[in-house]
Amino acid sequence: MTVSPVTAYTVTCNACGETLEDDGGGTLFADPASVADAAPAYDWTVFGDRHLCPTEDDAHQAFIDRLMPPEPTFQAPGQLTVDEG
Repeated sequence: MTVSPVTAYTVTCNACGETLEDDGGGTLFADPASVADAAPAYDWTVFGDRHLCPTEDDAHQAFIDRLMPPEPTFQAPGQLTVDEG
């Protein structure tokens, strides 16, 4: 019997650490690109190199909130703010 090392990849949720699992109890991929391609099929969200499992709770919402850009603000020249009325 010949034993050979094999490299496999899996993905964990950046919010809670849960590992992506299929009905068989685990999911391994041949390369990182395969993880990004397959994760959405398991209802995971991919944010660049970050992954979020489908769990909906405060920790996952906080993770999403940290990734969002700040809300845009715009004030036209000469426009008064609400406080200056």
